[in-house]
Amino acid sequence: MKRPYVFTLEDWKLIGDLFLELSTELDLHYDDSDMNALASSFAIIKQGVALLERANFDAHPDVRNVLARFNKARQ
Repeated sequence: MKRPYVFTLEDWKLIGDLFLELSTELDLHYDDSDMNALASSFAIIKQGVALLERANFDAHPDVRNVLARFNKARQ
């Protein structure tokens, strides 16, 4: 039986960087008025941030800023 893979710090950094890239692309290409159409993408980003937090790894502040913009746009 194959042993489960144990994520390294580099893996967690890569995951965080991927969420930063996705958040940055959404931030650059969409206005606040378009945010509702991106609900599924932001749901995944939120889940990713929660995963990073469970692993005691901080999401980049820009990811949190884009999530805050999304939440504000949906109010």
